[in-house]
Amino acid sequence: TENRLVNLRLAPILSKFGGALGKLYPIFFLGGGGVVGSGNQYFSYISARDAARSIVHIIEHDDVEGPVNLVAPTPATNREFTKALGKILSRPTIVPLPAFAVKLMFGEMGEEMLLGGVKATPKKLKESGFEFQHGTIEGALESA
Repeated sequence: TENRLVNLRLAPILSKFGGALGKLYPIFFLGGGGVVGSGNQYFSYISARDAARSIVHIIEHDDVEGPVNLVAPTPATNREFTKALGKILSRPTIVPLPAFAVKLMFGEMGEEMLLGGVKATPKKLKESGFEFQHGTIEGALESA
């Protein structure tokens, strides 16, 4: 039998129970959320449900192999993410976190993670027929 190798490249999985969103959720809920840096940096993400469904899809489709991006089809900017999370929580998002504060508080790692951006796309998933239930930042956050 021939073996296939799939390298899952996971974007942050959005869940209010853990991960980055789990840490941001209480801050935004209390009205302390806002744009980080310029807000123009991209943020790739995937809903927990779509992440699980995509893994099952890959297992069931032998033609999918190699590196596979598990990301939603519409990456969001930090500004779009902030606006969507504030809308879903019915909270203001007026407390910005300037770039100099990120550098001061989090150093080089924070600068990379919060001010850098990733705009990955799920090309192989889409080509193999996978359909997202939460393809937008609003949908992914609502499902979290």
